[in-house]
Amino acid sequence: MNKANPNYTFLKNSVPNQRITLLQGGTRSGKTFSTIYFFVWLCENYNGLEIDIVRDTFTALKSTVWKDFKQVLVNHNLYHPANHNKTDHIYNLNGNLINYYGADDPAKIHGRARDFLWINESNQLDEETIDQLFPRTRHKIIMDYNPAMPTEHWLDKYIEQYPPLITTYKDNPYLTPDQIRDIESKKNNNYWWSIYGTGERTKPVGVIFENWEIGKFDDSLPYVYGMDFGYVNDPTTLVKVAKDKKNLYLKEYCYSKGMSTKQISDMLTEQINPEDTVIADNAEPRLIAELQELGHRVYPCIKGRDSIMNGITQMQDYTIVIDRYSINIKKELSNYRWHDKVNKPVDDHNHAIDAARYAYDEISGETKAYFV
Repeated sequence: MNKANPNYTFLKNSVPNQRITLLQGGTRSGKTFSTIYFFVWLCENYNGLEIDIVRDTFTALKSTVWKDFKQVLVNHNLYHPANHNKTDHIYNLNGNLINYYGADDPAKIHGRARDFLWINESNQLDEETIDQLFPRTRHKIIMDYNPAMPTEHWLDKYIEQYPPLITTYKDNPYLTPDQIRDIESKKNNNYWWSIYGTGERTKPVGVIFENWEIGKFDDSLPYVYGMDFGYVNDPTTLVKVAKDKKNLYLKEYCYSKGMSTKQISDMLTEQINPEDTVIADNAEPRLIAELQELGHRVYPCIKGRDSIMNGITQMQDYTIVIDRYSINIKKELSNYRWHDKVNKPVDDHNHAIDAARYAYDEISGETKAYFV
């Protein structure tokens, strides 16, 4: 049943011997089908296992990895509708339960345990989700991913501990000549080819801030805090900012989703001094007013014309020094980039950066509304 691919052989050799097995590869390298065939083999030789397949969203999972898994079962006369609970997304294969769901289903992420975990396109999940999935996995974990990742990623610590197998389309003997021609036609796109053609990580194109390094926050300088608000999809962030003539210092204090007004207030009480000034996103005047009523010196930022571009331009004049524990700031700086068609930044990976920009505008005197 196995389609000859080094990913399959690697899984057979690696999974019994280590907790986590990583498959890194470019487009059409056979990572997904090799893993499917591995689990089919597993279910032919064992029973009573619980196997979970997870991707970032259920919509993406259903149209990709589960579609392929089901097709493999059909091709080998292993699919029987009576064994498929489509309501709960469970397939019973030889007495083994295969559960498939998206990371956008909090109840399943937080509430269940399994023997084997397969995270498809794992680079698209956040570390918070990974931290929920791993402790609930009794035995083995498989993660596949393509290397379209920033220079800093939560996968790095696992890559260091469990070196991945790196494969490319050349390792897949089942591609048609037309598919190979389509892939190789993109050789002139250096970034695309490095990731999807050769399966290797490379520096992202168009990163806005390259002027940063890891260092200590200079506590001798005047400072102000910046805050950006989020809830379901975006985090609430709090960043301490100071500067001298050459350096702009940033330190992360909060980066969390789903925070209520009380939780934000409690965080401010715990993390900063009562007299400290916080410059926050002015798009949430009600929330700012509630925080003021709770005794915090939180004020709305002042957004002038082209304030984003102006703030970015001025912050680029400094060496940005990041406290080494400010993991999310580092991730954002590695991912925040220019739009490839218009001269403006992509509105993503910028929640801590926006908070820092509000504070920078205040401390630099660009707005000078509250800082004394």
